[in-house]
Amino acid sequence: MVELTTVIPVFNGERFLPATLACLAAQTRRPDRVVVLDNGSTDRTPELVQGFPDLRCEFRRNETNLGLLGNLNRGLELARETRFLHLLMADDLVTPDFFAKVIPPLEPVSGRALAYSLNDEIDQFGKVLGPQVRRPVGEPRRLELNDFLGPQSELATVLLPGVVLKTDYLPPVCRFHDLPQVADGLFLAEWATHSSAIVEIPEYLCQYRLHPFNASSRHRFDADHFIHDEWRLMQAILPWFRESGWRRARRQLKLTCLFAARAQVKIDLMRRLKPEKVAEFARLRRQLAGPVPSLLGTLAVRLRDCGRRLSGKPARAEELT
Repeated sequence: MVELTTVIPVFNGERFLPATLACLAAQTRRPDRVVVLDNGSTDRTPELVQGFPDLRCEFRRNETNLGLLGNLNRGLELARETRFLHLLMADDLVTPDFFAKVIPPLEPVSGRALAYSLNDEIDQFGKVLGPQVRRPVGEPRRLELNDFLGPQSELATVLLPGVVLKTDYLPPVCRFHDLPQVADGLFLAEWATHSSAIVEIPEYLCQYRLHPFNASSRHRFDADHFIHDEWRLMQAILPWFRESGWRRARRQLKLTCLFAARAQVKIDLMRRLKPEKVAEFARLRRQLAGPVPSLLGTLAVRLRDCGRRLSGKPARAEELT
């Protein structure tokens, strides 16, 4: 049976896919199986995959375009056929020692589990952009469920390409929901609730590519996805925390105020890019968060911006998004 499978969902991926395939070919511990799920590409994606010289791939073409999330859910169907499953976007990269470092802490774990690394951000040319503040490298560590869910609920999410799921040949226990902006964060939070272990490898072994062609860029003018999806994620994760009483109420208030602040950043972004969207974004923020958290969120962002000006740091309107 297959130990390690990497699934690459792709649609018209010729721009970045060769680099993604090359990073798998360069692994010190290669996947036993690489499956490329093509969503009806009209570019040279099929030829690139089938003719790639350094890596043998299974190329599967969907009869119809399932969308990215539908294609990811198709990839989850392979969970029964592999012990470890890795879902890698066609524009992202992992370093040569990614699998060699992420998988060993999962080996002794029985049942479903997950392990993840930290990530760098790169631009469309592969130049490393961040993070601005890098954590020190350390040894793998196990997390309690609440410690993992906290950042997920606050949108400081683990990135899917840096995650290995231990499926143990079991069927998938959850799926990607139709929330384009945050679907991976919600999926990983839900998988964690069914995991016997959650392991962080505090090393930068994944490279997430920022470019104007990705889903986040496509949805930024859609208030329902750009704002409402974050609220949906927060409300979905909240019941999964193992806490009750005043702690849950405090977390709810914290998340509501954070949501309001993040929405204010998006409102400011629309004010610069698409002013006709400002009223719609502000109305949805007030409807979901309420008037007082909305006011507090605005105040928090204004104080942050004021602090930046006083310190001489350039303002970054997209910082919370």
